Amino acid sequence: MKKYVYFPLAVSAISVANSLYAATPEGSIRLEAGTEYDSNLGVVELDQYSTQSDWAALLNARLNGRWKVNEKLDVKAGYYYLTKTYQDNENFDLDLQQLFADASYHFDVVTLGASYHNADAELTDRDFLQLQQTSLYASRLFNNRIFLRAATNYQDKDFPGNAGRNAQNTGVAGDVFIFFQQGNTFFAVGFTREEEDAVQNQFNYDALSVRASINHKFQAWGMPSKLQLGVRYHDRDYSAAMRSTDDNQTNVFRSDNHRVTSIEWEVYVTPKVTATSKIERGNYESNLAAANYSETLASVTFGVTF
Repeated sequence: MKKYVYFPLAVSAISVANSLYAATPEGSIRLEAGTEYDSNLGVVELDQYSTQSDWAALLNARLNGRWKVNEKLDVKAGYYYLTKTYQDNENFDLDLQQLFADASYHFDVVTLGASYHNADAELTDRDFLQLQQTSLYASRLFNNRIFLRAATNYQDKDFPGNAGRNAQNTGVAGDVFIFFQQGNTFFAVGFTREEEDAVQNQFNYDALSVRASINHKFQAWGMPSKLQLGVRYHDRDYSAAMRSTDDNQTNVFRSDNHRVTSIEWEVYVTPKVTATSKIERGNYESNLAAANYSETLASVTFGVTF
């Protein structure tokens, strides 16, 4: 699994800008299938990389439910499942399940909410990572154009096969969305600051992440389309000394620096059927040799929403 297990915002920018009051519960099911090419297979969370490339078959399922109890109280819940099966390297086959629940209350000045996520990941049919995240957040939409969100996050990580990496993670995050052209175009920028305290001191770290993207809706060959350009920067400093990869000197503190650029294009073939293509290039620099690499991901998926 090349990417860190992550949780999307409990409140999506587009749904906030265009949400409608619904007195009764509503929901949707989305199914996706496709393929992905990875130029450098690995397990980021364990600092394990193969330097091999491979193609994987992707299957995704998303179930989302929402109930606006009244004009002030909004409740959401959902389930996400991903399976990734590689053609030649079954040791990197991934199964990931996520459950989430979110409740928010809309005051006149600000919206306050809380969310809970539970993720369970398996590699080659073996328990790999169990993660729980609890968040408290505040948000506000200004003039249907600028959306602000701030959150505090607490994570509990459990690695069944590597207890020394079990950890508690605390962090704060902030995001700004600016909408243009009646929501057809928006710019997003955000940051996350986190501190992880693991069972073994060598895995303790402080990290800062910055992300930005521009999203645009347009017509392509008479079909609605969405294009997203994104960049992410992640800086992580570990608190325990290690041996340097350059000169074999001891008492060197590990430091990682990640820079990722991506482009994603989604085409609505019909109102319920989409085709999505994505390319992502990541440069991951570290003074730990095992964590110093580069990677290209490319995928094509087809989805249907009910």
